[in-house]
Amino acid sequence: MRRAILTVAILACVLGLSACGDDKAGVSGSKPDSKTSSKIGAGGTTSAPNKGGSSKTGSSKTGSGKTGTPLAGTDPCTLLKRGDVPELDKVDPNTGQDPDPEPQADAGGHPSCATHYFAVAIIDNDQLSHEIEAEGSLAQPVPDIAGHHATRARMQVGAGNSCLVYMDVTTDEYVRVGVTSPDNDMDKACDLVMRAATVVASRISA
Repeated sequence: MRRAILTVAILACVLGLSACGDDKAGVSGSKPDSKTSSKIGAGGTTSAPNKGGSSKTGSSKTGSGKTGTPLAGTDPCTLLKRGDVPELDKVDPNTGQDPDPEPQADAGGHPSCATHYFAVAIIDNDQLSHEIEAEGSLAQPVPDIAGHHATRARMQVGAGNSCLVYMDVTTDEYVRVGVTSPDNDMDKACDLVMRAATVVASRISA
């Protein structure tokens, strides 16, 4: 029952990188947020991959310089749980239900875990996805989170306001955390996603 705006934003675009990467006009139904030029859906709202690199946020692969995929095989549902961010522990307003999330593959084939208001994905060995999402022109740098280099992006999809954080784990692996504000407030979504990302970071190695 994951028919929320977050699911639309993340599964239809952010996780469907090949489809979104070719959408030079951006995601259908999305529009820039007036407060910032960035959006949550860096995978498809970047007006295609930024091959020139002129507006990338800089290398997010500097960090600790560690390589490998320490989270390979990890259940993404263990990284962010119901109750970790109380404001996101709500039922789907469309159905009155929101069963406990279960790990599943996102549209890009990466392990993910989603509820109506938040989603977490682990992306291994996919530099193109990293360049489109975490280094794209719509991603903005934020302070490191528990030692992990991070960027954040905002998105409006339809009437929904969502925010994403990308955190590097190693040079080969990163984690994406997405939040849709229950109150449809962009600033609140970005505040909540930073809190959610901090929880996730506490459960992965620095």
